[in-house]
Amino acid sequence: MQKKKELNTVIRRLSNRYPMIIWIDILTPKQILFFAPLIQELRAKGHEVIATSRKYLEVNLFASLKGLDLTIVGKHGGDLLMEKLKASCERSLHLSEFIRELEINYAVSFSSPECARVAFGMGIKHFCISDSPSSKKVCRLTIPLSDTLLAPQVIPLSAWRKYGIAEERIVTYNALDTAVWLKRRPKESSRKEDYGLNVSKKTITIRLEESQAYYIPSSDKLYTNKLLDSLLLSFPNCEIFVLGRYAPQIESIKKAYGSKLKIANGVVDGAGLLSVSDVFIGRGSTMVQEAALLGVPSVSTAHGAKKFDTENFLIKEKLLVRPENIEGIISTVEKLLQNEPHKKNLQRHAKAVLENMEDPINVVIKTLEKSATEDKIL
Repeated sequence: MQKKKELNTVIRRLSNRYPMIIWIDILTPKQILFFAPLIQELRAKGHEVIATSRKYLEVNLFASLKGLDLTIVGKHGGDLLMEKLKASCERSLHLSEFIRELEINYAVSFSSPECARVAFGMGIKHFCISDSPSSKKVCRLTIPLSDTLLAPQVIPLSAWRKYGIAEERIVTYNALDTAVWLKRRPKESSRKEDYGLNVSKKTITIRLEESQAYYIPSSDKLYTNKLLDSLLLSFPNCEIFVLGRYAPQIESIKKAYGSKLKIANGVVDGAGLLSVSDVFIGRGSTMVQEAALLGVPSVSTAHGAKKFDTENFLIKEKLLVRPENIEGIISTVEKLLQNEPHKKNLQRHAKAVLENMEDPINVVIKTLEKSATEDKIL
């Protein structure tokens, strides 16, 4: 088998076709936004890319919307720990069977436990991308099995060392992950009418919490309802647009609030919606980063929790505010809605911050090609 692999490598190099064969495992909508440009640019360079995902409605619909062809292997385990474990074990087995005959050179994922485990078990170098050292369980399952970790520079190296990776195996980029797609965002502007919003009213967009993640306590799910109640009471003349994550979560909000709220149906262009929002409220790194870097007045609801390093950066740049409680959120939103000059200054500053960031995709490709040169694949 080893001789066959070596022969195939020589044939690929001599024919100059597919210098690298790269497996990318994609698990979330954010990862689609990050990996779609990477896949496109790797293929443009002549590399072959195999992209896998799991049966997970939000991701599958979004991939279709973005024209990204994914091979579906396994399923999402839901919000119960035992079901998560079973789904992960089954998916790892199916992935190993799928990957076995593909002559993969490298595996890349955003901390996919199954990708990291299968790659390690099959002797394939895994390149792990992450901006969440606080996701301890996922990091423990992926980083120790990874050859290289790629992460935003704003996260100190000490945050990663506890997961057993040496500093020389960490590659950093001077950007947040959202810079990948925000830098590539088309110039045309969205309109409130595109989202069924009233142009004569101000829009408050709120992103619901990641209810199926292990790190979100059940008390936070009750907190969301209290926050929605307070927003409806405090801003009766505004439209409140809610972005959910899962069908049960969305149905629960519809049942509780009916027509009092605007609730997104299906997949929504997040950056487009944010660009027509007057204020964004949310918990969860990705959309908070998007809103802040688009210059939308942004409020984090991650109350009482440790401020993530990516959030610390945005707070330091005065692109994000994080009040300590619901009363503070309401007060902050009220001030932001009334301060138009502040919004214009915020947009100018956000644009400058984004332009100053490097493109993480270039760093990922450079890292892969450096490894391929050292491994005599290129």
